[in-house]
Amino acid sequence: MNVVIFTGGNGNANLIKHLKDIPFVNLSLLINGYDDGLSTGIIRSANRGMLGPSDFRKNFTYIIDDFTESNRNIKRLFEHRMSESETKNLLQSPANLIALLLAQEFTLDSRSQAFIERYFLLGATQLLQFTQNFDELVGFSIGNIVMGGLFVETQDFNLALLNLTRQFQLTAQLINVSTEDDSKLVAFDAEGNLLKNEADIVNYKGDKPLKSFYLLSLASLTSLDASKSYTESEIESLAKIPPISKEAQLALQEADVIIFGSGTQFSSLLPSYRICQSAILDSSAKKVAIVNNHYDSDIQNISFDQFMGQILAELGSPNLDFFDSILVDPNSLIQPKERLSSIIVQRIADINNKHDGQKLWNWICRSIDMKDGAVHIGVHFYGNSLPMVDQHYLPEIARLNSDNSRKIKFVVGEDSQHAAYHLHIDASGKIALFEIDSWINIVQMNQLDAVIGSRFESRRQLIRSFKHSLVESNRNFFFALITSYFVSFFYFLRFGRIVPDPLSGVYLVKANRQINYNHISGFLKQINRLPAAELASFPIGYRTFKETNLFTKVGTVIKNLVRLYV
Repeated sequence: MNVVIFTGGNGNANLIKHLKDIPFVNLSLLINGYDDGLSTGIIRSANRGMLGPSDFRKNFTYIIDDFTESNRNIKRLFEHRMSESETKNLLQSPANLIALLLAQEFTLDSRSQAFIERYFLLGATQLLQFTQNFDELVGFSIGNIVMGGLFVETQDFNLALLNLTRQFQLTAQLINVSTEDDSKLVAFDAEGNLLKNEADIVNYKGDKPLKSFYLLSLASLTSLDASKSYTESEIESLAKIPPISKEAQLALQEADVIIFGSGTQFSSLLPSYRICQSAILDSSAKKVAIVNNHYDSDIQNISFDQFMGQILAELGSPNLDFFDSILVDPNSLIQPKERLSSIIVQRIADINNKHDGQKLWNWICRSIDMKDGAVHIGVHFYGNSLPMVDQHYLPEIARLNSDNSRKIKFVVGEDSQHAAYHLHIDASGKIALFEIDSWINIVQMNQLDAVIGSRFESRRQLIRSFKHSLVESNRNFFFALITSYFVSFFYFLRFGRIVPDPLSGVYLVKANRQINYNHISGFLKQINRLPAAELASFPIGYRTFKETNLFTKVGTVIKNLVRLYV
């Protein structure tokens, strides 16, 4: 599933961190490089033609895997800002500074260390040729210097991003929306005053949203008379729209879902939409907009209609029907006055009122196909914990089906015979049906025949499962983990297919494939007999209960291993 997110530095961090751990998601982050504040502005000036690296640097730290100490230190190093003593060391010897940092605070593997040393020295040398002003350099981001070094070598910002991606084998793409250019961002406030750089836009203190923005070439910007007040028409006559990069064009062309993320609108997002407008309009992907929870400085006291109107204006679309769904948290300061069918108001934020990555992704998946009518899923329970069906599942089914915003309807009993999909689920109550919603759109888009839930699909899930397991015992949890991998291994030996978590207890099957569930081993063997069958493993949450019986688990494992070879 190809997912594209228009993003800036911080607004979509939790969503990105969640998506990069999902194996079936090919994630592309579309970012513009027009920021020019603080160290970013200095590094751009030191490297003529370079775009601002800071938002790319931040997103790099979101998507790099943190399984190893080296990668965790890379993340910390990229966000590290030089102290006064480190700045003095930089001015004396950049080589000594990076050697000291890597030896004392940021231990790396040999391959990463060689990479960082090489590009830090290239970037630092170029920077010091431009300025040796202590006040300008103190607090400078190490990551920006490294990215400056990548640009020094390539003289191509997009190629520099590609080299960074390849070096650390990133699970997502960092994509600059434009081809190489030296554009600078300017804007007008509600009173018609010109803000001459991106830093002024981000730090704007007015009580009304900004009115408009423009991209000017460096030559056009430097030609402006500092003592003169310019009208919007004068600035508009100097403005340009940089051409879209081939990487951004391809990502949008191949996208299944395009997410217009939250964030600073006038600097991080709206310019990207303007540059990519034609490619967005040509895309057949599902389109989802996420509304900010808070007012940023550039959109103080903005209304919902104004917020969406600015986005639609840059996309060249007249109305909200352009989006398949618009997600708004009920605690957001930007609330719609009327509830159109495409506007979904649901709790997608955490206790700190920041967007929760998992909640947000679940609602994105649930909402994007609502216009296509209901999808019926027949629910079939197995196991000996039938009281759990009455206590947990039937009330959950009734609650979910009563939500008219959901396209998915769960059916039980005779009505399930005519369902499009069949869900076979452990009657113990350990699986939350809510999560199945997020599967359906992906199953339909990719024409999958069967899905097996996986409790251990990502490191984050594994950690969460550890925490949940404390409701039972560590013994039970470790046994569940080991035995699931054990059965998976024997299935691989038997049929040559890898199923990460065959004992998860949740199996979704397309009705027209006529795959029946009697037990997991029989189910897996039926799929194997259909060579064209598309089988996938999707992440699933896991609820635990104290009454879980270890001996029952042992018996289940033994029976399934025997059945695989019968």
